[in-house]
Amino acid sequence: MIHTKKNQEMKVYGRHAALTLFKNRPEDVIRAYVTRDGVFEFRDLIRHCVDNKLAYHVVEKEELDKLSKATHHEDILLVVRTKKLPALKDLLSSNGRSLILALEEVENPHNLGAIMRSAAHFGVTGILYEAKVPVALTSSAIRTAEGGAESVPALHLTNWAEVIDLAKNKGYKIFATSSHEGDSLYETSFPEKTILFLGAEREGLSDKLLKAIKSHIAVPGTGAVESLNVSNAATVILSEWFRQGL
Repeated sequence: MIHTKKNQEMKVYGRHAALTLFKNRPEDVIRAYVTRDGVFEFRDLIRHCVDNKLAYHVVEKEELDKLSKATHHEDILLVVRTKKLPALKDLLSSNGRSLILALEEVENPHNLGAIMRSAAHFGVTGILYEAKVPVALTSSAIRTAEGGAESVPALHLTNWAEVIDLAKNKGYKIFATSSHEGDSLYETSFPEKTILFLGAEREGLSDKLLKAIKSHIAVPGTGAVESLNVSNAATVILSEWFRQGL
């Protein structure tokens, strides 16, 4: 479920997700819900609400379960303004070493959240993703990202041809991941500007994209399983990309 109100408000729960958002953009907090057990830990947030005349509510855990529609809210739920995202052309105009993840039909919020977490850890410039709904705005994806959603912009889009054309014009080299063919990740040298395409949880990248992208990467392994989960594959590749930049 998308927790938004006219694309202006959203709900964020989870300790790290809430505290990272509060640290980075306290002006976007609208109101807060905290359980009695969380009052001390989130005292700075409550003080901010008091000082700025923002509503905050101390509630029982069962009420927060209902408000968040989750049981792993970690005693905190914020209603916040949705973060403004950069335009695609601005994201692709980043200076210096840059890697952008492009995710085709990655619609599981826990997978996307895990990818956002790894992307923040390794310094990814941004994420582009295709899905039926803007999954990166769901509370479950943000909570799974453990604060990473604040560091890495995630743009929801559908036109991959536009992305590929614009990326080439901006000097990016484009790679596709494949579980069946491609150069070994550990024999691949990443250039200054890289876009990495990863596919859906089960199907991988579509044939259309695999044909449109000439450079393919595979993560070598034992072959005991067909492939890695998309979030695991992303983490392995990002680790190698980061290592090459040291």
